[in-house]
Amino acid sequence: MAALTLPVLNQAVNKKVRAEQIRTVKYKFTKATEKMASLGLIGPYDTTAAFVAELQKHLKIAKVCPSSKLRECWPYDTITLKDGKEYEITKLQNGKQFQMKDSDTADYSSPNIGIITGDGTPMILSYNTKCEALDPVKTYGWSTEDNKPVSNATSNCVAAVFEINGSKKPNKQNEDVALFNANGLGSSCAIELDNGKCFTTAFTPTPMTRAECEAAVVEGKLGIEECFEQQDYWAGAVKQCGGVGNMPTMADLGKIASAIYKGNPTVGAKQDVSNLTYEPGTATSLGLPEPSFYLWSGEEYSKNGAYYRRFYPTYTSYNGYASLRGSSGLQAICLGD
Repeated sequence: MAALTLPVLNQAVNKKVRAEQIRTVKYKFTKATEKMASLGLIGPYDTTAAFVAELQKHLKIAKVCPSSKLRECWPYDTITLKDGKEYEITKLQNGKQFQMKDSDTADYSSPNIGIITGDGTPMILSYNTKCEALDPVKTYGWSTEDNKPVSNATSNCVAAVFEINGSKKPNKQNEDVALFNANGLGSSCAIELDNGKCFTTAFTPTPMTRAECEAAVVEGKLGIEECFEQQDYWAGAVKQCGGVGNMPTMADLGKIASAIYKGNPTVGAKQDVSNLTYEPGTATSLGLPEPSFYLWSGEEYSKNGAYYRRFYPTYTSYNGYASLRGSSGLQAICLGD
């Protein structure tokens, strides 16, 4: 009986110890950002390096490493991701590798910075250069775990990964490698095309109002030319992807169709193809729904419509009917890193 129960008990104890180590790292980091916020120093900063230069006045840091030398602030070469794949530390060059999306209020494109804290914790940081300044007289509530404080809003401007047991294995995400305010680790690419492009998993866009769309047209950054009179789901997809250039072309959607349907390597960008063979699970393996589903392209048709492709169990086709910018039934994918 002891032989059976001891490993289980040890596993539970180790899990609790790891959780407490992770909580402690987040707590110490947030105490530093909370002090910065109280002094009106949380940001914004132009770069992650500029943020770290101020952070090290409030958090004991033993070493700082630029993006070109991240390995010098990390105890080993690769992290084992949740899917079992090995990911090189040196590839964590900016917030995209934390799967952070840029938006009107977020920009994680500044080069990442590696640090080793005074207690020996390796961390790689990405700072949101659009981070809003916080009210220095406001008190921000703490999230808790086991009734112990973890973090608060003062640390929300930073996405990070850190390591809690040095070079000791397993060197694995969600075990001894932990994320802090990051959406993921590694490439956000789910669909890889033979033209070198890769795209994220599919999502249902949040629509833009006409006023929001018209403001985006005036600003000119997203590439939208006209606006639908009502809720605009295509424009919402464009906004979430960061512009029409970050959405698939019709030719890209044709290549995706070629990858989904068996024995049909030449599905054209704008053609209907019927009598296809679909093997269940193929679309899911690419981060897409199972047929039937529809994907927006980044190609605008008119103020009423935009081009998209249909994916059915036995055929695929393209269309750009005028009413579809107001349809909530279509999904979107964005360019990944």
